[in-house]
Amino acid sequence: GELMEDIGPWFVVGVLLAGMIQGLLPADLIPETLGTGLLSMLAALAVSTPLYVCATASTPIVASLALKGLSPGAALVFLLAGPATNVTSLTVVTRILGKKASAIYLSTIIVSSLLLGLAVNMLYNTLGLDTSKWLAKAIEDEPGLFSLTSAIVLSLLLLRALAGRFLNR
Repeated sequence: GELMEDIGPWFVVGVLLAGMIQGLLPADLIPETLGTGLLSMLAALAVSTPLYVCATASTPIVASLALKGLSPGAALVFLLAGPATNVTSLTVVTRILGKKASAIYLSTIIVSSLLLGLAVNMLYNTLGLDTSKWLAKAIEDEPGLFSLTSAIVLSLLLLRALAGRFLNR
């Protein structure tokens, strides 16, 4: 219905971008060039802020980046800061609240997402969690009946929503 018409196209964009990331980005580029600490979080912030992506599109993008070695903390920064700080959101916030409140809003999003990203990485390190093992296992596993059925249902809902969008024009 209406929800799929609203988020469906963005989800498709996110999946397409995630596929491009998987196909074009070398496997160890992120951890080798940015590491897994604050620098990778600042890069996630720098990339996600100007992108006009909602949370729906961000999720497959971040999943793809995580497969390429993005740390859990940097992934969280991307997911928190990106949708909240895109140009459209900031324009609306500035128009409604003014420049000073917008600066406070943006600063709060940036600082809180970075602090939470650092906390997540610290928690992962403290508990000895290794996302690369989980992700490798997820890739190796064959999709089960539930996963395949869910993918088919989601695809049909997306096709219906996209067809409805174009037929109603």
